[in-house]
Amino acid sequence: MLVALTREADPRVLLTVRSSELPTHRGQIAFPGGSLEAGESVTAGALREAWEEVGLDPAAVTVLGEMDDVFTPAGFHVTPVLARIPAQPTLRLSGEVVQLLLPPLSELRALTPTREDRQMPDGQPVVLYRYPWQGHDIWGMTARVLHDLLTDGPK
Repeated sequence: MLVALTREADPRVLLTVRSSELPTHRGQIAFPGGSLEAGESVTAGALREAWEEVGLDPAAVTVLGEMDDVFTPAGFHVTPVLARIPAQPTLRLSGEVVQLLLPPLSELRALTPTREDRQMPDGQPVVLYRYPWQGHDIWGMTARVLHDLLTDGPK
């Protein structure tokens, strides 16, 4: 998963709206990302997936490092990779993505997310967040990573 922030005074974060034709997570808002290929590092996988999904050239990406791992009640485990991208990135949609969103971090920080306490399959508590932004509902793992970014990440 690539958490890509634009290089500008008020950075924007790259999000995608997934196609309704996909077998899972149809129509949901997500960071570019997916499963790792055999022997692939987390960073290499995040860059490859961003290239495949939105045409983000890996040469235009400055990787800042890995964020904290995220575990979901559905059993997913993801290591988000934080990066900077050009202020006006050259992007293209793939068949997996129907729309690109680039909300400014300042707008997202101004929102009050809803929160729901749930349990992981092993019984551990987990907090789920939802961010409403310009008619979009950002929730699930995407909202969790976004919350971590907004509370602990770059300003």
